Amino acid sequence: MGRYQLFDILRFHGLLIRRRKRMVKTTDSHHWLKKYPNLTKEINITGAEQLWVSDITYIRTLQGFAYLSLITDAYSRKIVGYSLYPTLEATGCIEALQMAISESIVFYGT
Repeated sequence: MGRYQLFDILRFHGLLIRRRKRMVKTTDSHHWLKKYPNLTKEINITGAEQLWVSDITYIRTLQGFAYLSLITDAYSRKIVGYSLYPTLEATGCIEALQMAISESIVFYGT
C-alpha cells in the first residue's frame, strides 16, 4: 500500500489530524477607544463614485512590515487609490486619497 492510498483510507475513516493554520490576530474591537457608528447603513448606492471605503493592511517584508492603504469604490469595488508606506503614519493614507481624487478628476473631467 502506498502513502496516498493510506491517507485516502485514513481520511475516509476520519482519522487524519487537521493542521491548524497559525493566524495572527490583527483586529481588537474590544478596546476603550471611541468606536464610530456605520454612517453608510442607510445609503442606497446606485452607481460608481458615490461612496469610497478605505482599509489599511500590513504586508510582511524582509525589512519588517509595510502598510498598504486602499481606497475602494463601494459600487464597482474598483481600487481607486493605494499607497504602500513603511509606517502607520497618516501620510500613507493621504497619498492613497490624493491618488483616488486625481483618478476621479481625470475620469469625470472636472
